[in-house]
Amino acid sequence: MLKQVIVRQNTAKVTIKQFSTSSVALAGRQTPRRKAEKKFDVSFMPKFDFDDQTTIGHNLFENIREVRKYLRKTEFELPKLNAYAKPFEAPKADQILKFKSHTYLGEGHPVERKVVLSVNIDNLKLNETEKHKFLLLSGPRYNVNTNELVMSSERFPHRKQNKKFLIDTLKKLIQEAKDTKDTFADIPLNLPKPKQRLEFPKEWIKSPPTESVKKTAQVLEEFVEAVKSTENVKVDEKTL
Repeated sequence: MLKQVIVRQNTAKVTIKQFSTSSVALAGRQTPRRKAEKKFDVSFMPKFDFDDQTTIGHNLFENIREVRKYLRKTEFELPKLNAYAKPFEAPKADQILKFKSHTYLGEGHPVERKVVLSVNIDNLKLNETEKHKFLLLSGPRYNVNTNELVMSSERFPHRKQNKKFLIDTLKKLIQEAKDTKDTFADIPLNLPKPKQRLEFPKEWIKSPPTESVKKTAQVLEEFVEAVKSTENVKVDEKTL
């Protein structure tokens, strides 16, 4: 802190002198400040008198409480869901679209909004020209092994929105495939080869044992049992 002191002399000149000063609190000897006591410091924690459970014990009790909570739900809440049960109905012939989605119980997950649509190409009732154009527009979404078109969407935050988007996309593909202005007939359809399903060769199948083989095996077993019954003779079964 600086203080200005005006010194007047007999002459007309006025001189200003500056003196540095400090507060009274900082004038004495500086001592290090005491660190604040930490709330959970071991040095300031109360002494454990063995009147409470340990951390492992509390974790064990917490797991037991969680298991009992779900057991109570199973016993008292799950039977109430029988009122909302519906019998299974097989899909009809005109229901050709298949949708697949995932649901996680008890927690949310980003994959819940994802929807996968699959449909058999033969059920779309397209002729050869329309099918050629449809497969060209589908690209890698066509599965050669199952003859199905598979599309997925998760761009929207809700499952119903993604489902509607896939249905609209399929309708646009069918509409473009049936458009006769440009059939894409000059573009070849380069599809991968379907995987061949390997079958076990029939000649490798082991034939059942004949009666003579069964009798020979039975005689050998009887002979081994007879040899084992003797006390002084030891015969190894591997040498028979």
